[in-house]
This record gives sequence, structure tokens and C-alpha cells, in this order.
Amino acid sequence: MERTPESADARRTDPTPHTGDTTGSTPGQVPVPREAAAPPPVGTDPRLDEHRGRGISGAMWVALVLGLLVLILLLVFILQNNIPADFRYLGWSFSLPLGVAMLFAAIAGALVMALVGSVRLLTLGRRVRRLEKEREGIKRVLG
Repeated sequence: MERTPESADARRTDPTPHTGDTTGSTPGQVPVPREAAAPPPVGTDPRLDEHRGRGISGAMWVALVLGLLVLILLLVFILQNNIPADFRYLGWSFSLPLGVAMLFAAIAGALVMALVGSVRLLTLGRRVRRLEKEREGIKRVLG
């Protein structure tokens, strides 16, 4: 292909090659040095800076009522299942009402789940704190 005055190579105003790093250069365009390229605009969501209007008191009230209902159901279960049962655990031998033994098993399961949930909450809380610090740094840079 021969060069004509209408070709893209002929319209180039700077015949000297650039030695710096360039971005956005394609054949037929003058390369732009990386230092001159502006970063794309980044915005933050202003709703994240506002205080949330919803409190947790409503959710706590619902949880309290549901917990009370479960407690009543457990009490009825324990009263109806007061048949003594023999248990052996690590060399110990003892007798408890069946309902009480099942309540102890449920409490032990709840404690295990609370431990697992606490570890997850601590991990997520640490991550949220790191992300909030990073967000504040981005806000400072953006001005």
C-alpha cells in the first residue's frame, strides 16, 4: 500500500517516535503519554455516609417475642416428658428426666452454633472496618 497525503500516516503531526509509555495509541493517532492520561472519574455513594433511619429495636422486639414462644413450647415439652432416663457419659452414670436431658442437648447445640456465628461475625466486622478505612482513603484522594 502506498502512502498518499490522505492516509492516516501522512496526517501524523509528530514524526518522532515517543520513548515513554503510552496509552490509548492506535495506528493513525498520536500516542498520549501515560502521565497525561486522566483517571476515569470515580464517585462514591452518598447514601453510605448518611445515618440509617431504621433502628434495631423493632427487630429486637420480634426476636424477643419469638424467643418467648419457643421458651413456652420448651417448658411444655419438659413438663410432658418427665420420665426418668439413665445416661452414661465419660464414665459417669446419672439419671435425668428426658425433657431436661433434651433441653441440655439443645443448649449445648445452641452454644456451639453461637461460637461458630461469633467467629463469622468477628471476621465480617474486621473486613467491614478495613473496607471503611479504604473508602475514607479514596474519599480523601478524590477530594
